[in-house]
Amino acid sequence: MRGGPETGKVTARPMIYARAMLLVVLGIVVPAVGRGGDDPVRAALKRLQERYESTRTLTADFKQTVESPTLAGSLESRGTVAFEKPNRMRWEYAKPDEQVIVGDGETLWIYQPEERQVIKAKLGAAFQARTPITFLAGLGRLERDFAATLEREDAERWVLKLVPRDDAGMGTLTLTLKKPDAVIEEARITDPLGTVTRLALSGERRNVSLGTDKFRFTPPPGVDVISPPAY
Repeated sequence: MRGGPETGKVTARPMIYARAMLLVVLGIVVPAVGRGGDDPVRAALKRLQERYESTRTLTADFKQTVESPTLAGSLESRGTVAFEKPNRMRWEYAKPDEQVIVGDGETLWIYQPEERQVIKAKLGAAFQARTPITFLAGLGRLERDFAATLEREDAERWVLKLVPRDDAGMGTLTLTLKKPDAVIEEARITDPLGTVTRLALSGERRNVSLGTDKFRFTPPPGVDVISPPAY
């Protein structure tokens, strides 16, 4: 369902995209991880923690692909992303799916120029605890909420599968990590309905100065600002 200024309905598309987009926040805001499990899992989580501790900011190009049983094919989007620890971010989607998503630390803004609307929500409320992506925004704890297993390993990478401990029906998150610096090669969410969202980064730059204006957003004149009751 698509909605716009005429109906006052919040579009479904940005809700899906916003959740998927938070995947790579793991690169800079993943909380302290557990050290349980076998040796490869401990090694992967240790490198992930070290990456978190050494990263203050991150910018990159991204490619997002969504595949669903309800779609005739896949949906592909590209753009740029910037993060600043602990929970500030800015996603800029290129045309034809142009939109801007900004998290300023307290509020999540989703601006859709085509619909001439802005969706506004509290950052914490938009991503409630105990979903596969909450710890990515620094709102949960990996060792508390998820069980990590090693799905695959080769000489150059680990593939970690993260499953919610309390409710497997929430979906799973799979991370492909490069050795030895735990760069995320791919992040993949599979939801209970079979929708698979893949997110890949390129041209990554870490610990560069971004400036405070990067994570500020003011709705343009003449657009509708919509606050959904819940995600």
